[in-house]
Amino acid sequence: MKAESPIFRDEAVLDLNYLPQTLLHRGEETRLLRLLFSYLLTAPGEISQRVIIVGGVGVGKTALAQRFGLDVEGEAGRRGRRVRYLHINCREIRGSLFLALRRAVRTLKPEFPERGYSVDDLLEALLTLLDEEGIHLLLCLDDVEPLIEAEPDALYLLTRVQEERLERPRRLSLIVIAKSLEAFRPLDRSTLSTLQRNVISLHPYTQGQLLDILQSRARDAFQDKAITDEALELISELAAEEGGDARYAIDLLWRAGKYAEAEGSRRVRPRHVREAATTLYRGLRAEELRSLSLHEKLLLIAIARCFRGGTKAYASTGEVEEAYRLVCEEWGQKPRGHTQLWKYLKRLRGLEVVSISLEAARGRTHRIALRVPANALEGEVKRLLEG
Repeated sequence: MKAESPIFRDEAVLDLNYLPQTLLHRGEETRLLRLLFSYLLTAPGEISQRVIIVGGVGVGKTALAQRFGLDVEGEAGRRGRRVRYLHINCREIRGSLFLALRRAVRTLKPEFPERGYSVDDLLEALLTLLDEEGIHLLLCLDDVEPLIEAEPDALYLLTRVQEERLERPRRLSLIVIAKSLEAFRPLDRSTLSTLQRNVISLHPYTQGQLLDILQSRARDAFQDKAITDEALELISELAAEEGGDARYAIDLLWRAGKYAEAEGSRRVRPRHVREAATTLYRGLRAEELRSLSLHEKLLLIAIARCFRGGTKAYASTGEVEEAYRLVCEEWGQKPRGHTQLWKYLKRLRGLEVVSISLEAARGRTHRIALRVPANALEGEVKRLLEG
C-alpha cells in the first residue's frame, strides 16, 4: 500500500485539465455568457447564438467555456430542456472539420460509422440526430486557429447551417476560442460579421488574483500546513511576470510540491519554487506536446538537436529536414515529405515552441528559431514518446 504523501492530499486538483466548481475572478465573464445564452434555459429551439472568447495563454478561456457549458447543460436538464455541451480542441483534431463533426455525431450516437461520410453528410446527420432527440447542441471549438488555417470555410458552414432550416427549431450554437481576434482575419466578411457580434476578452490575471487561485487550489491539493505563504506569494509573483498565466502558476505549484516531496521535506518553501521554476518553460506544456502526432514529436526532437550546441540563433529548413531524417532513422520511422513537414512546422509555430521567418537575403529560404532550451525540449518530447 502506497504511503501517504506528507505534501499532497490530492494531486489531481493541480492537473492542468482539472475544472474547479467555481472560477475565481471570472464572474463577470460568466454572467455575460449566461446572458447571451439565456435562451438555452427557456426556449433552446428558438435562437442560435455565436460567441467568441479571446485571451492570452493561461487566462482561463478553456475553463470558462467548460464550466459554463457543463453548468448550463445541468441547469437546462433540471428545467426539462435538452441541451448538450461538447468541447472540441481543434489542435487535437488537426484542424479538421470532418473530425470535429464526426466526434459530435458519435457523441450523440456512438455506433455511428467512422467512415464513408463527407463533411456535408456528417453535418446533415448531426442536425438529424439533434432533431430526433430534441437537443440543442452548444459546440465549443477551442484553439480554433488550426481549423481556420486548414479550412477557412468551416466556420462559415457552421454559422450558416440554420439558413436552410428556417421553419425548423434552432439546434446548434457556437463558442469559439482563440488567442486573439487576429486569428479570424482570413475569414470572409459575412462570417466575421456574424461571429464578431459577441466577443468576450479575457485579460491576464493580476498577482493578487493569481494568489487567490493558488490559495484555493493549495487548500484542496496539499496537506494542512504543507506549503508556506511565502512559497505561494513567490509563485504568484513569478506567474504575474509570465503574463498573468494561471496555468504556469498551477504547474509551478505542483512542481514545487514534487521537489519538496523528493527532498523529504514536510513543507513546500520558496527554495523549492525556485528549483521548480528553472525547469518550467511556457512553451513546454505537456498536455499540448502530448496532442502532437508521432512525426510532429520527431520533428521537434530534430529541431532541438539543431540548436543543441547553443551557438546558433537560427536553423534553415534544410538543416531541420536533414536532422529529422536522422531522428526518423533512430526511431525506425519512414520520414514524411517536404510538404507534410511544412504543415507540421506551421502547427508547431502555433504552440509557441518555434518561430519561422523568411530570410530576405536568400529569397524563399525560411529560418527557424527555437523559443525554449533545446535540451529541455528534447528531454520532454522523449519522455512522452517513451512513456
